[in-house]
Amino acid sequence: MKNYNKAQTGTNAAHALSYIRKINADSGTAEKIFVDTRMNLYKSAEGFQTIMNWYNDIVADIDVDVESKYVETSFGRTHMLACGDEQAPPLFLLPGIAGCAPLWRRQFADFSKTHRVYALDIVGQPGKSDTNIVSFLNDDFVQWLTDVQDELGVSKADYLGNSVGGSLCMQMAIKQPSRVNTLVLLAPTGIARAKFPMQVLITKVLRKNKDANALEKELTAKTVNRSTNGNATEAGGGGGKFGTFDRQLARAMALATKHYRVDKSVGVYNETSGKVHIPTGLRVLKKFFMAEPRKVLQQIKVPTLLVFGEHEMLYKPKAIKRKAEKLLKNVRVEIVDNSGHGAIFDQPTIVNGMIVDFLNNNRF
Repeated sequence: MKNYNKAQTGTNAAHALSYIRKINADSGTAEKIFVDTRMNLYKSAEGFQTIMNWYNDIVADIDVDVESKYVETSFGRTHMLACGDEQAPPLFLLPGIAGCAPLWRRQFADFSKTHRVYALDIVGQPGKSDTNIVSFLNDDFVQWLTDVQDELGVSKADYLGNSVGGSLCMQMAIKQPSRVNTLVLLAPTGIARAKFPMQVLITKVLRKNKDANALEKELTAKTVNRSTNGNATEAGGGGGKFGTFDRQLARAMALATKHYRVDKSVGVYNETSGKVHIPTGLRVLKKFFMAEPRKVLQQIKVPTLLVFGEHEMLYKPKAIKRKAEKLLKNVRVEIVDNSGHGAIFDQPTIVNGMIVDFLNNNRF
């Protein structure tokens, strides 16, 4: 990789330190005890360091110049990887749940030829942004993205998001249309009713004794398709329909499953009871797996590219294509062969080309 200053890859420990007041039992006086707030959403300090090491190693291998950059927002300090001409049209990249900026490593080179690219670490998710929890149930993420644009001096931008990141992009286009130029939505949640992957959650993600290396292997697909009985193919130990050809995406999912408190990060964990708050959990599941009302989706007026993998885990791509083309006035829908929920990661050359073509044909 070119010109990446490793000193920039630190997690800004000084900024992450805060203090709590505790009464000394012997003296009866109040003392300041400094705590590392980065640990709020990690299961252990070792797990945090494992994810940071993975993050830094991936960034070090990116083959274009990238800048580690922070901005202040109402919801905490936000980190991003930036590249491309600063005078070029801005493009924001948002990952899915438990994702982070290095996952776009195979997109930076293509996108930065025509755009100033900002790959965000979402606040409250793994990465180098603050670990403050932001609600998915209101407009907080819209305000967060507005803050990011304001701090960068960006009046209007193209937005690209995968899965839940795509949903955040949609919300931005609906609630702040004057700040959004175009949308690229990669299997976004909220576009249609999704199938709940119960079998996957039980057999893979929720197995607490699962080693991260073993889970990574399971999630790395050698073939992403369906068998004749409709079940996911697990040929060669690959991830089947749920899996991905991208080893690092599988690694990120495995590390987050092993070391990150996803329940806290999506706001369903009750600190008082020490358990998941069921009513909130159900509301979050509804948000992630149910479609936004038609009248809400019809508020998306900007040019939109929708991309789904042929073997999409959550949706029926052909049905969504028909729905979207009726619902949205300015939409292009692509279904990518030999790919699953993360089509841009499974087939980066093909999908990158689609996106670059779309963005270049929708310049204003």
